Amino acid sequence: MTFDDTTMKVPGCYYEFARRYPMASGQLYQGFVAASADKIFESTDVASGSR
Repeated sequence: MTFDDTTMKVPGCYYEFARRYPMASGQLYQGFVAASADKIFESTDVASGSR
């Protein structure tokens, strides 16, 4: 996996990388938006045939 500052081997499994954007206060948003994650696991499920 290539990142901005390095390249690393990532073991095989499911990883989620999240970009945290600053809010108006300048603090990074730490919440979770459930609507954005709708069906994320189903979309990666090999058994369901969706891949």
